[in-house]
Amino acid sequence: MPGYLPIAEMPVNRDRVPRTAGSMLGGASVLMTGRYVVAALAWLGTIVVVRELTPDDFGRLTTIFSVLGIVGFIADLRLSRIVLRDVMDADDEQAGRIVGSYVGLRLVIGLVSYAIAMAWVLLSGYPSDLVKGTAVAGLNLIVLSLAFGIILLFEARLWLRSLAAGNVIGQFVQFVFTIAIAASGLASIIWFSWVAVANGVAVLVWVFVVARRVAKFQIGFDTSQWWAWMREAAPLALGAALDTIYFRIDIIMLSLLDTYRAVATYGVAYKFSDLLGAIPLAVGTPALAMLIAAWPDDPALFRKTFRHAFIILTVAAMGACAGFLVFSEHLVTLLYTDRYADAADAARLLVVGQALHFFTLLAFATLVAAGRNRLYPIAMLGGVALNVALNLFLIPRYSYLGSGWATVVTETVVLALLVAGVAAIPGVRPFPIRSIAKCAVAGVLAAGTGWALQLALPWYVAAACTVVVYLGGVHLLSVDGPGGLRALAGDPRGDVDPRAALEAVMEEGLDSPGPTGGMPG
Repeated sequence: MPGYLPIAEMPVNRDRVPRTAGSMLGGASVLMTGRYVVAALAWLGTIVVVRELTPDDFGRLTTIFSVLGIVGFIADLRLSRIVLRDVMDADDEQAGRIVGSYVGLRLVIGLVSYAIAMAWVLLSGYPSDLVKGTAVAGLNLIVLSLAFGIILLFEARLWLRSLAAGNVIGQFVQFVFTIAIAASGLASIIWFSWVAVANGVAVLVWVFVVARRVAKFQIGFDTSQWWAWMREAAPLALGAALDTIYFRIDIIMLSLLDTYRAVATYGVAYKFSDLLGAIPLAVGTPALAMLIAAWPDDPALFRKTFRHAFIILTVAAMGACAGFLVFSEHLVTLLYTDRYADAADAARLLVVGQALHFFTLLAFATLVAAGRNRLYPIAMLGGVALNVALNLFLIPRYSYLGSGWATVVTETVVLALLVAGVAAIPGVRPFPIRSIAKCAVAGVLAAGTGWALQLALPWYVAAACTVVVYLGGVHLLSVDGPGGLRALAGDPRGDVDPRAALEAVMEEGLDSPGPTGGMPG
């Protein structure tokens, strides 16, 4: 018989139920607003950390969170996609029992993940301060495992406003602790590891307090139910794990094959890539819902949705690359001081790699919506093998620039494999080649304008002009047909039910990151 430990048995109070999202776009906008507030606070906090630590210490801290990031995302197993379906179909009492069992499973996964992370840093021969920092920051693998177990109830009941609020509160607590440590002169790897744990604890306390107002649940240890969930989630879990490995393993390899100074420089470059990472999530969340709702009964809507998302991502990717390729040195030195000016070229490469990854994520969503899941883990496995091989060859010769090139090449190959799979889906082709060409023309014109203007004007004025030229070019070239930029705001949903679509997104488990915590700040 499964065992249960009581953790919340307050009577349900319907007057205190969190607000439920009423539409797909409304719910998605709430989540994205929360994400960007969190991203802004994280960015500011990271700038403080970079300025307080030496390059070697920042390199060690970057290594700590890279290890935890890989372990945490792999351990996530994409289980929420499977469990959410069960919670949505259950009444409040049954939902509480299912969530309790899921919390128990996440607790076990968190403990195992913590042990794996510690074993890795100990066996790899990392210095003692890095091992101690991992021991501290790794507590988030346990804390956030519990938090994300409870968050499942928020997603199932569409309490997205409360969910976004919890993420913002956690990041704000982390930011305040970061500032306090810097102001008190206590800056060190250990102290900045503790601030990430403070974030996780704040999120856990918030979701627990909100959830227990309206539901009672117990930590459950139902191994038969756990096995059923893990078995069903296995294909997506394998693909997601391999995706995480090939996209993040370069920092780990850099820490083993090069210096921590190189890791610090590459870590700064990664910050610009990570900032762009919210864009495909913003587009992919509603796109996935619409694709699932349209397949297989409405192939016209399926293709229209895919095309619309593809063009939006193309506009964003081309614009980001056009601007950043020209102004990367200025942005790096402005935010991270001249100590990290060498990160500019690596940042260019990683931004290009992230731009390619936009379409990798869209291809993944399209394949999942069409029920073609097998290609994803195969492509990711190829990406891991290629990325590791390239890094082994390039890092000893070109340091972090070699890792940047490895990322670009790997993303290109993986994307080509996934695009071939997407092209085989009936009704998806032809791809919007003309729209891609128009974005490329606008990007070249904008980059050329920015490069020329920065020779005579302050760089920030030239950057602003670059944005205007790019958006103006996209508009005048009618990248998505008549209407220019206005056409991009069109809604291809047709008669898709927004609540059902949002629930479909939640079932895919794309809104919950793995229990990793984040870089301090």
